[in-house]
Amino acid sequence: MPGQIKHVAANFVAELCPNCAMCCNGVLFKDVELQPDDDAAKLKALGLPVSKARVAKFPQPCAALEGCTCRIYADRPVRCWDFDCALLQSVASGETDTTAALRVIRRTRERSEKVRALLREAGDTEETLALSLRFKRTKKKFESSPPDDERADTFSRLTLAVHDLNLLLSEKFYPSPAD
Repeated sequence: MPGQIKHVAANFVAELCPNCAMCCNGVLFKDVELQPDDDAAKLKALGLPVSKARVAKFPQPCAALEGCTCRIYADRPVRCWDFDCALLQSVASGETDTTAALRVIRRTRERSEKVRALLREAGDTEETLALSLRFKRTKKKFESSPPDDERADTFSRLTLAVHDLNLLLSEKFYPSPAD
């Protein structure tokens, strides 16, 4: 379905994606794996910190993201070309109108900002890491030493906020495995 939507959805991409960028800002994904057709050297030259791990990849939030816009859009990696979130697919298929989709995006941005604020309150201020990695690291810290009441309260609010965000992401953004 994603390949079929590409040509139909250009107008929806123009309306939704510049208000969203969840697939690029570290909310949906922690990294992007390069595909065989990607030119890793070119992507590095464009500013992506491509790792030479077992699988070449670069971390999220994406270094090419400026606000909600990709500065290397025409030269972006294959994975980025191919990805259509479930919300975009829903709008392109007529299941969801753009106004409702923009409300979902706004609500998701609010939830992700709440998680970021609670991570900062918990002591994690590294905004250049994906939310899932920041939460995992913060969770390890809380599990390794008994927290005082204030820290325990912060961690409980953070855990609930991450859960609420993940529910919304699962329901509205992650494509079904069949896609």
